[in-house]
Amino acid sequence: MNTLLKSFQLTTLGACLTLALSAGVLSTTASAAEQSSNKTTAKSSEVRAAQASKITLKKAINIASKKASGTLVSAEFDDDDDKAKGGVYEIEFNTDTHNHEIKVDALTGKVIGTETERLDSGDIADFKTQKQAKINITKAMSIAEKNTNGRVMEIEFKNDRDYADHTSYYEVEVLKSNQIIELNVDANSGSVFNRVVKK
Repeated sequence: MNTLLKSFQLTTLGACLTLALSAGVLSTTASAAEQSSNKTTAKSSEVRAAQASKITLKKAINIASKKASGTLVSAEFDDDDDKAKGGVYEIEFNTDTHNHEIKVDALTGKVIGTETERLDSGDIADFKTQKQAKINITKAMSIAEKNTNGRVMEIEFKNDRDYADHTSYYEVEVLKSNQIIELNVDANSGSVFNRVVKK
């Protein structure tokens, strides 16, 4: 009788474990599918907002440059900003000591925010490297657009030595049709590397 009870308990325990593991696998699979769907939705909403923008990044840079001093160091399209329904361009300029961020509404071209802060030592070192680069940020934008036949949505100077053959480069996102293409432009040679379609 005791052996029979133990056998029944083990069988029940095994069935419960199998059920729990199956539920865990199903839950993990569903969670991965949901995350993938969320990424696709986020990407498509970014693409839709960028396609709807009436102001190009180049025009936004021109608008922002009238409100800030210094050298252009980065520019980015943000489709999820509370201050602008159609997205906003966040454009940054550096002087030797300060960073100036100007936000430009992507639909109207109006400046909707400005912010200034002191550069830390790492930012100062990156800025010095960028100023010495043979390819400036506007030239890198032209190279990226020519390479993809699209329009730049985002560009940022990188001095992180992630690539042995490219010690400093521009990280660029380009909108082409309904895709976002990510690529890098070497800051000294102007060569394009690591081009992929954003997932």
